[in-house]
Amino acid sequence: MSDPSRDQPEQAPLNPALKSRTDTTYDTETSTPGPLETTGAREGQGEGWPVIWLVVTVICVALAIYFIL
Repeated sequence: MSDPSRDQPEQAPLNPALKSRTDTTYDTETSTPGPLETTGAREGQGEGWPVIWLVVTVICVALAIYFIL
């Protein structure tokens, strides 16, 4: 009628292609410095961008008002 060995679950993994393994691609013994420690910005570098954005914004708003009216 019914096979008793058929009722017991198998001990095999669901997907045999997924086997437990250790990744040895990257060296875990040495560490690299963080991003903030390796930045190369100098004092005063990039301080002109807010002025440039202000000028561009003012010009765009003036053009928008001109085209609307």
